[in-house]
Amino acid sequence: MSKKEAISGALNLLSGATTRHNKALREVSEWSETIQKFITVYYLYGGSSFSLLLENIGHAKFDLTAIAYKGRPLINRAMKIKGDKISPLVSEILNSVENLRRHLLNPSLQNKKINETIINLRSSHEKLKGALAEIELM
Repeated sequence: MSKKEAISGALNLLSGATTRHNKALREVSEWSETIQKFITVYYLYGGSSFSLLLENIGHAKFDLTAIAYKGRPLINRAMKIKGDKISPLVSEILNSVENLRRHLLNPSLQNKKINETIINLRSSHEKLKGALAEIELM
């Protein structure tokens, strides 16, 4: 480690940047696990049959509302994570979650748009998981 890196690390530690980075990274990781649980519980990976999701629309809407509620403040917190990848991905997932919730509320949209929205949610979540895997605690 060079002197420059050592000084930079010490300044980050003293200014609290390291703590903010680690806290934001932990919060986004926990939120990502919540999304993964939602995707797993409703069997949204794999085929195009979303029967379990459509049979449990009330619970799914409640879960999506909770995910969105927890995720909105993470957009700003994710900016504290070193690098600039995470915040746009959180925002992208939130858009997919809100769209899915809207499509579940409107039966005419369920048949037309739900498949595309679930694909967007899955791909956005995979991108977030990949980006989180690349980032280390400071």
